[in-house]
Amino acid sequence: MLDLTAQERKVLVTLGALALLGLAVIAYRTYIDRPDVRVVPGPRAAEGFKDAMGPAGPVNINTADAEKIESLPDIGPKMAKDIVDYRAAHGQYLFKEDLMKVRGIGPKTFGKIKELIALE
Repeated sequence: MLDLTAQERKVLVTLGALALLGLAVIAYRTYIDRPDVRVVPGPRAAEGFKDAMGPAGPVNINTADAEKIESLPDIGPKMAKDIVDYRAAHGQYLFKEDLMKVRGIGPKTFGKIKELIALE
C-alpha cells in the first residue's frame, strides 16, 4: 500500500494514539465527570440590592421610563433621566454596550446591569 519507513510508521501510530487519547479525555469530561451543580445566591441577594428583574423580567432600556430604569443597581434618578434623554436624542439602543455612551455609565456600572437590561 504505502511505502513508509519504520520511523514514519511509528510517528503515525503515535499520532493516532494521541488522537484517541484526546477523544477519550473529551468524552470523559463531557459525559462521565460532570460536576455537581449548585445554586449560590449572588451578591445582589446577599447585599440587599433592588431587584430589577421582578416578575416582569429585565428592564427594556428602549421602552422603559426613567422610574423603571432607576430600579437598576447604581442607577439613580439623574442617571435614569440621562438614559431616557440619550435615547430620545439618538434613537433606540442597538446594543447593550451602547448604554456606555451615556455620560456616567462606565464599564463598572455597565457590568452590574448588563444582565438586567433588554433591548426588545
